[in-house]
Amino acid sequence: MLRGLTMPNFTSSRSLRRARVAGLIVAVIALAIGAIQAVPSAADPLSDPIPQPEYVDDARSFVAEIDFQSAESGTAAGVVVANVATPGTAFLKPDLTVSSIADGAVLRSTTMPNPALAYAEGAGFLGQPGRGQVLVPYDSRVEEIKLANEAGATVATIDTTQAVRDYCVANPDDPDCRESDLSVDAVEASAPLFGAIGRPVIITVTSTIANAGPDGPTEAKVEREVVAGSGITAIPDAPATTLATLAVGTPQRLEKSYTVTCAQPGPRTLDFTTIVTPRRATVVDAKADNNRRTTRLTLDCAVPVTINVQPGSARNPVNLNGGVLPVAVLTTRAGEYGNPIAFNATTIVATSTRFASPAVLLRGLGASESHNRIHPEDSLERDERTRDGDLDAVLHFGPRTDSFVPADTTGCVFGKFTSSPSVQTSFYGCDTVDVTG
Repeated sequence: MLRGLTMPNFTSSRSLRRARVAGLIVAVIALAIGAIQAVPSAADPLSDPIPQPEYVDDARSFVAEIDFQSAESGTAAGVVVANVATPGTAFLKPDLTVSSIADGAVLRSTTMPNPALAYAEGAGFLGQPGRGQVLVPYDSRVEEIKLANEAGATVATIDTTQAVRDYCVANPDDPDCRESDLSVDAVEASAPLFGAIGRPVIITVTSTIANAGPDGPTEAKVEREVVAGSGITAIPDAPATTLATLAVGTPQRLEKSYTVTCAQPGPRTLDFTTIVTPRRATVVDAKADNNRRTTRLTLDCAVPVTINVQPGSARNPVNLNGGVLPVAVLTTRAGEYGNPIAFNATTIVATSTRFASPAVLLRGLGASESHNRIHPEDSLERDERTRDGDLDAVLHFGPRTDSFVPADTTGCVFGKFTSSPSVQTSFYGCDTVDVTG
């Protein structure tokens, strides 16, 4: 890693022999920007005027190392902020344009010779791949240094954010450097009681982020992502980054909604993660262990079923003050009535069932089965005429004043069935209803 670079005093005198002056020029410029040379004349390079560097910053520079594969392509090998002066380069061959960039805008731009080109007498400038150095005046706002050729094509880019952050960690008293303890204090997921396979539900995630100081307000990047377990999907599934400005001692709550769809029955997990980091490299967050928080949500994925409210009636009347109401849960094949999974209604656990509008069921409420048992019979199908010959489960539900309001048009049954000797799985099905008082 580059550390502790220092620049020698650069002096020149026309009284020195040309050979010694040329050697000194090459040595100094090589240290500063990686073995680059002043433009020679075609006849005699030593006949040119002696260049006089004009130092841009006599205190600090970005010192970047670049592995040049050719004069047109290079890869950043490292960059540090060092106490070394940046020489002016306007007097040198302008092979490259060096731009300092922040927030996508160019803060400063200059030209310099290409470290991957070397002059040979009689042959001109030749390609010289290898590692070279580039010095650029330090500016705490700079996020990227870009090298471009004379045609404007990118030769190399150098990300300076870590170099700036390292500098601020080592120099906390620098006026451009700040300190903020950012944190994710909570991640809370709000979801319905269950979801049916193939039917999307909305889950809202609220993240609480804060800045404990000492400096603020601080620009922060907030990254949020979801990792869905097997048998369930969440959209959007790509991580998302938003910006927030956090004042000291003033937490913010950020909400994000996901469309979640069950693909398989049973409990399915979703992990929601929020990460907060400083937006600017000049902000040091020395306590990073509170910058990330994950919460796990388990959604009960129910098997879709078909029900027939008040078998024999196409109107499906639901009298809020009437007696027990028969509701048949039908035994179906996979694909029948559009249901993705075959369902045997005789495996229903009667004591687990509830009947109500969808909104009431999603709150865990609803009318319970009046007899605490199912009534296996070949019930009428949804056309109110056909019996298909298999055993269905007829349930009876009692008082319904807390389960519906007159404006409701859908009635649903939610409950458990025995999917294997030791496993109970949720089911859910709905039918149209005509609610009367």
